[in-house]
Amino acid sequence: MSVRAENVSFLYDAASALQNVDLEIPGGTLTVLCGVTGSGKSTLLRLLAGLAEPAAGRIIYAGDSGSAARAAIVFQQPETQLFAGSVYKEIEYGLEQHGVPKAQQAERVRSALSTVGLPYETFAGRSPFLLSGGEKRRLCIAAALAVRPQLLILDEPTAGLDPQAAQSLLQLVQQLRAEGITLIIGTHDLDSLLPLADKAVVMRSGSVYYDGPPAPLAADHMLLRSAGLEPPAYSRIGNRLRLQGLLSGQPDSLDALLAELALLPLAAPSGDGLPRAPRKASCSASQAESGQLQMLPDTAHEGTPTSNPAIPRRGVYWKKLDPRVKWLGMLLGSLVVLGMSSPLPLLLASALTAVLAGSAAVPWSRTVRFFRPFLLMFLFLWLLSALDWSSPDLTLGPFGFSSEGIVRGGLNVLRFLLLIALGFLFTETTTGAPLREALEWSLAPLKRLGIRTRGWSLAVSVTLQFVPWILGKLSQLQLALKSRGKPQRGLTRWTPRQISMLVVPLLILVIGMGDELATAVDSRGYDPKKARTPSYPLNWRSADTLALACVVLTAAVLWWISQIS
Repeated sequence: MSVRAENVSFLYDAASALQNVDLEIPGGTLTVLCGVTGSGKSTLLRLLAGLAEPAAGRIIYAGDSGSAARAAIVFQQPETQLFAGSVYKEIEYGLEQHGVPKAQQAERVRSALSTVGLPYETFAGRSPFLLSGGEKRRLCIAAALAVRPQLLILDEPTAGLDPQAAQSLLQLVQQLRAEGITLIIGTHDLDSLLPLADKAVVMRSGSVYYDGPPAPLAADHMLLRSAGLEPPAYSRIGNRLRLQGLLSGQPDSLDALLAELALLPLAAPSGDGLPRAPRKASCSASQAESGQLQMLPDTAHEGTPTSNPAIPRRGVYWKKLDPRVKWLGMLLGSLVVLGMSSPLPLLLASALTAVLAGSAAVPWSRTVRFFRPFLLMFLFLWLLSALDWSSPDLTLGPFGFSSEGIVRGGLNVLRFLLLIALGFLFTETTTGAPLREALEWSLAPLKRLGIRTRGWSLAVSVTLQFVPWILGKLSQLQLALKSRGKPQRGLTRWTPRQISMLVVPLLILVIGMGDELATAVDSRGYDPKKARTPSYPLNWRSADTLALACVVLTAAVLWWISQIS
């Protein structure tokens, strides 16, 4: 299956991640997609897999009416792609989501495991969480192959693998291409994958910088270096030997380099004891290798990226505020919200919080991703609060809901959402070091009572930074789970079964991260009795005084309104 991107653009948190990407991947080929971090490589892979929609342009799949149903993707980190209790159930879940009949599933699982080199009898009943890194990667590929995709996308497939596991994976990739599957591989491992590729695409600044055969990338080092990438080692070595007259041409793989070296006669030693050969390289070639040759304009290569205009950064004022102002504001705001019990002050507080989030330049998409996990829980709590357990006189029919309960439950849910919103706004505008220093400052008076406050501040700061990390991992798990089934929209995306499948891998990730944090604290010789040199200087300015006055005045007005309403 071939795939084509036509004038594709994509926005991430209001920032441009891809701009006007035009790309065509022929069917049955292996395409290497490379680029530095932030070049748009991973974003393009997700768009090609059908996991996201372009902000502009379109992606066309030949022979499938514009659908990505026959595409599968395997992400870089296998630990965020495994959900089920056994290897068999892991693959079975994707088959169920694609509507494969039950009678065919066992054979599909057996065939997929055999393809990736995991014997069915040995691995089918094992827990996927107890496999090695290479085995997890192979299992993820097996789960993708079981649904028999026509397009397989791999994101950094050799990352983190030992040489033997990486070599086995490369052999699997060659086997899949021989079977006619279209492969797109996003990678930094050009030494291993570029010699295997039929086509190479280099991304730079969200645009296609190079689109063509891989050989010119290995021959012209400035093509890769101008995109921030280092040429493969075999190409760099071969180029040096060619410039010294030891090779007649530029090798296109490690095997080609070794074959050329095997044909070289042993040179007689020179006066200093080192072998020498006559230099045939021209001055211009030497300049090219040393980087002295000036680059041609970008228009010499296909897919020239356009320069990104500078985007003014809003919300800088929030980040410059003294963290003690934000600590006091969050504490005072939380106390006022907890004291509200009528609709008017809660609605005013909600409007004020929305204005503050807008002025802090918190992206709307990031806000939605943060609050999404809480919505179902609060909806459930709202329904429970709306039930009338005491009186048979129901105002809204035979289901036990009362208008008074609905209002009361709605106010309680809104109150909790405001508390979470204050914490979210605080953590979005305050980094770790200022947060910890301000907390230690606020706890400093307790030292006179003999209380060890450093442990408290460390625990709170780690917890506040741990929550965004958990939400990030949850987002990765959700994306991986979405990639295993047919793309759906709305609430139908997350069934109770899917939500329950996220719990175990998320707990495993949290426990592992907690263990790593504990080890890091121990390795640094953390001693709560010793004074610590501040990593962030606290500096109270007149703007901070003005901000605190506004916070106190606003809290007083909201409190007064809550008392009279």
